[in-house]
Amino acid sequence: MVCLRELDISHNALKEMPDSIGELEYLVHLIANNNDISQLPKSITSLRNLQHLDLSENRLKSLPAGLHHLHLLKDINFDGNFLFEPLKDLCRGKQLHPILCYLESANERD
Repeated sequence: MVCLRELDISHNALKEMPDSIGELEYLVHLIANNNDISQLPKSITSLRNLQHLDLSENRLKSLPAGLHHLHLLKDINFDGNFLFEPLKDLCRGKQLHPILCYLESANERD
């Protein structure tokens, strides 16, 4: 499955995403909306080919700062989460650049 390009695990009541998700190095589309995921594994920042990320309607409170390393990422959706980092208002517009800048500066602060 390491050559998988699209993964849709939405509507499965998943509570977590396995750390092994980072091994899917060719993944372009990750759709995991409408689950109960409260935290993303750090390995998600290894998905260098990722272009589309939909994590809407989960229980996320924060996003990993390393997301700013995903340079091919074009389309994101974090709507319907309980985000504190970055602030929910920052993510509401689905504007990728401000979110990634925020995460990069948070990474530098840490």
